[in-house]
Amino acid sequence: MRLINAMQKPDLPGILLFQPACVRSLPNTVEVSDALSANGSGVGDGSNSIKTGLGEYFERRHFYREVLPRRRGCLGEFLTEPEVCRFAEAFIQTASRKFSIGEIEEYNFALTEVVRASDFTKCFIPTACISLSSYGADEDSVLYPLRDTCGCSFHWHSDVAFLGAIKEYFERQMLIRFWLTKKCRSRVSLAHVSEMLVGRSVQYLCSALAASGEISFFDISDARFPGVCILVVYGQKQTQRHVKYCAGMSYSSDLPVALEKALLELWQTFRFMDLFKATDSEEAMLEDSYIRYFLSCNTYKTYQEITDVLECGGVASQHPFTLPGFLSILKQLDILGYFYSRFEKVNGVGCVFVKFVSPDVFLHMNNSKNFNLKNKYSRGFKSSILRSRLEKMVPFP
Repeated sequence: MRLINAMQKPDLPGILLFQPACVRSLPNTVEVSDALSANGSGVGDGSNSIKTGLGEYFERRHFYREVLPRRRGCLGEFLTEPEVCRFAEAFIQTASRKFSIGEIEEYNFALTEVVRASDFTKCFIPTACISLSSYGADEDSVLYPLRDTCGCSFHWHSDVAFLGAIKEYFERQMLIRFWLTKKCRSRVSLAHVSEMLVGRSVQYLCSALAASGEISFFDISDARFPGVCILVVYGQKQTQRHVKYCAGMSYSSDLPVALEKALLELWQTFRFMDLFKATDSEEAMLEDSYIRYFLSCNTYKTYQEITDVLECGGVASQHPFTLPGFLSILKQLDILGYFYSRFEKVNGVGCVFVKFVSPDVFLHMNNSKNFNLKNKYSRGFKSSILRSRLEKMVPFP
């Protein structure tokens, strides 16, 4: 079923495409889009697919099109000397040509207002670290050419949006850490997963994926942080199948919730890949470079590579899985952080967009180039990083 925004209300998306599952036990899917190529999708049972699809659409639309610089200037005009040094050390690594610390300190950036995570005082940081497009800050792409949705969040309630941004940011940090080191806390057996999913809507989906091919679950949590981060990957040996490798991930305070959301994320990408291949679509037509790359990883060999892991054990931090809990950890690790936030109304209803940024951790997910490998977060596992893994971007959509 397709719903079209016939009234052309600018706050709302152009089209909602509902795709109920042919098998009632599988999750439904919703695609949300507009005429200017902002897209979102959601999977789940009942209205959950609609909520997640709309949320992703509004998030993408804002961070691609609505983040604009407020002024230009040098970092030192608005940040302390230690803050300038941290950003400069990161940009030296992400830049597409060689820069010195002095050149970055004197560089005239497009800037956007944020608040410091340490005390919520206002300051300005480069717009390039926030916006997903280069509009208004295209000159700064020489210092920060690669951008992604890491740390972006949208919600109707500000407390959920702020927690969602920092949670999503460190979820991605844990994924890169896992990829670069091959180390995880543990494998989670299919039997244990099945036990955790009893009564949940994805129980049948998990069984179907396991019957169709191979499915592996990994706890890739960083013991310095609370909660549990789950990575689930699917593998298929049969060459005639459209999907030979797929992945999903979720970070939560609760293992069953993390397992459920990771499976839903995997299924969202799985369906896209299956339909994309079934309709003989051209990969070159995809605008998202991450999705193009992920499709190039669609082999059983990728599944074998990512499931070759070392189990290291460990217990989660006792800090609470809350915004104050995460901020306390940042202070403990001496990691700088900044929150961009913007309060808006969508069709008369208040909402908030948030993005978390830190020069002391990985600024984006493409570990193969323009990547700030040396940072405060990576110091804890520097000796375990495999050089071979740095040559290939983490296979994740």
